[in-house]
Amino acid sequence: MSRKDNVTLLHTHIAPNVLFWLMRSTLSTCRVTTENEAFFLEHCGAGRNLVFGCWHSQLLVLPYYYYYRYGFTNLAMMVSRSRDGEIMQRLVGKYKIESVRGSRTRGGSAAMKTLIRIARSGRDTSVALDGSQGPCRIVQPGALLLAQMTGIPVLPLAVGVKPCIRLHTWDRMVVPLPFARVHGVFAEPIYVPRDTRDLAPYIDRLQQTMRQIDARAAAEVGLRDHPPES
Repeated sequence: MSRKDNVTLLHTHIAPNVLFWLMRSTLSTCRVTTENEAFFLEHCGAGRNLVFGCWHSQLLVLPYYYYYRYGFTNLAMMVSRSRDGEIMQRLVGKYKIESVRGSRTRGGSAAMKTLIRIARSGRDTSVALDGSQGPCRIVQPGALLLAQMTGIPVLPLAVGVKPCIRLHTWDRMVVPLPFARVHGVFAEPIYVPRDTRDLAPYIDRLQQTMRQIDARAAAEVGLRDHPPES
């Protein structure tokens, strides 16, 4: 194990607990709104499940929407095997969200098989649309592949936050500041037929969809400088 993979008390306890209470206390002061949520509420309310897709930079906000705003506790999320993934696993666990560890270069195939099994059992799943390593805001095939293998739709979600801090990570992770404006925009679901041989058109469609709802979410909170696509 290299030094960069060495997991310490910081990753297992200190950082997850600090982030959890920071996010919980901060978001409780924020004005949180959502747009185009009808399909989400009707679909999940009827006991059907979804593949949630958002940018990696917005993964800190997703659990709040899912757990606190809507009261759901039925989600499994792909999280990388890195030290940052260790923090994320323990953080989302506090929201009663299960983590499935894997990334494009480390355990991704096994993690995808686990997510397929979880999705087929009737639970919601989530895969960062730009993956665990980027490029930032460039759609990777993971979520669409999961949808294809299970017949479950991908539901894209973009979140605008202002004011916020952007961490010095590859994705510029978003951390809301107290009393921020937080606005989530859902897009229409994307279904991928099982017999699809080429995911490229679906990747292009999802990229365009995220570009549109990302701009909408940013504009709604008055944000003009969200990170560009790589």
